[in-house]
Amino acid sequence: MEFKEKIQAITDEMIAIRRELHQCPELGTFEVETQKKISALLTKWGIEHKPCADTGIVGIIPGGKPGNVVGIRADIDALPLQEDRDREYCSKNDGVMHACGHDVHTTILLGIAKLCKEMGQELPGTVKLFFQPAEETVGGGDRMVKEGCCQNPEVDYTIGLHVQPYMDVGTVEMRYGQLNASCDTVTIKVNGKAGHGAYPERGIDAIVAAAGIVSGLQTFVSRNISPLNNAVLTIGTINGGTKSNIVADEVVMTGTLRTLDPETRVFARDRIIALAKNIAEGYGCTADVDVEWGYAALINTDEVVDVMKTRAEELLGADHVLMKQFPSLGGEDFSYFIDGSKKGGAFYHLGCGNSEKGITAALHNQKFDVDEACIPLGIELQMTFLMDLLQK
Repeated sequence: MEFKEKIQAITDEMIAIRRELHQCPELGTFEVETQKKISALLTKWGIEHKPCADTGIVGIIPGGKPGNVVGIRADIDALPLQEDRDREYCSKNDGVMHACGHDVHTTILLGIAKLCKEMGQELPGTVKLFFQPAEETVGGGDRMVKEGCCQNPEVDYTIGLHVQPYMDVGTVEMRYGQLNASCDTVTIKVNGKAGHGAYPERGIDAIVAAAGIVSGLQTFVSRNISPLNNAVLTIGTINGGTKSNIVADEVVMTGTLRTLDPETRVFARDRIIALAKNIAEGYGCTADVDVEWGYAALINTDEVVDVMKTRAEELLGADHVLMKQFPSLGGEDFSYFIDGSKKGGAFYHLGCGNSEKGITAALHNQKFDVDEACIPLGIELQMTFLMDLLQK
């Protein structure tokens, strides 16, 4: 099914929407005005919708023909960055910027919503629209799924995308299986006994024990996990002690654990807890260890990637459809939508850069921008994938 003419007819409107969203960015869990703007457009187009996860929205477009239920997700929050004021539509909110392209994701989903609604009875199956808050902070995807966004009716497949400035417009990047890592937070509190620095034998030094723990933890990845598997533990903060001549009685450290599959994730958690406690005991201390689960690993469903790859190659040419060699150890909470769908889903990257125009700034950078030609292309790709999955 061809959508080029219909997309061309709404492109100017979609670019205007994107620029309006870009000027009014809001941080995760505070997307109040963004939610109002999205809701107003869905109401204008006659699309049923309701709030979800406080500042998110779930929309539904039932078709007139039999088919699957397919969800499409766009994240809507921004980042705490001060945008360079060198473009006409720069952020009006000091210290807040759409530096990760979520305004583009939202606009693409709004374009899809408009086109699907216009199809009326010709639309097969049911389309669900997930405008997700707080991707950059507390994991709004998890909250939306727990609040039932994938139920009533139950979602068969979910698809999503993320713009990437390291690829020019007209190029996409996909991967079978593991695409993003789980992201978990590790907190270790080492408990010792205070004492005079001149008489260390009378105290139990939590700092020395903590140093041993940090060194010891580095070995579980290199010696307990296969080099063909990926995992990383980074201790990012360490705080302890009160004065230079006092043996410290407490040290608290925090870090991030990244893994690519559920089994490794559980093994790594258990190994961290055991190592920290046993090393602390060896120094005469105790350790309280907490590993707080964050985003789950994003693992694409092969049959959905098959659809995306085949159709993208038809639209863009095989040389513009890149297969990502290695997964990223960065997090992405689209994983919750895949896990919440009956038959799975897939996530891919959409080129938004333009090296000739100098649009190359990385994500999460105050100079980040996109070539807006990625908007109609993103709508076309998503609509094409959607129609195949609705009728699969």
